[in-house]
Amino acid sequence: MKSTPLRAALVALLVIAPGLAHAAGDLSTVPRISLADFKAQNDQDKVLVIDTRSVESYRGGHIPGAISVPLSAWAEHLPRLKATRKPIVAYCA
Repeated sequence: MKSTPLRAALVALLVIAPGLAHAAGDLSTVPRISLADFKAQNDQDKVLVIDTRSVESYRGGHIPGAISVPLSAWAEHLPRLKATRKPIVAYCA
């Protein structure tokens, strides 16, 4: 992914605490993360990064290490996401 799309994607970052407490609730209460904090945590493998775009968009380019969890398939991935011990960073662009 080129740096410009990466920056655009990271503007939309959301951090969702383990357990996905906000999965079905008001997203205005979901904590946000700065680009600098994201880079530091991602470099240290302290977050699980999920790309919520379509599989086709994911295949076209994504943040290295991100996994594809399209919003249309959120329910099927929920048990796996709830089981993670890392904070989850979700993005779309």
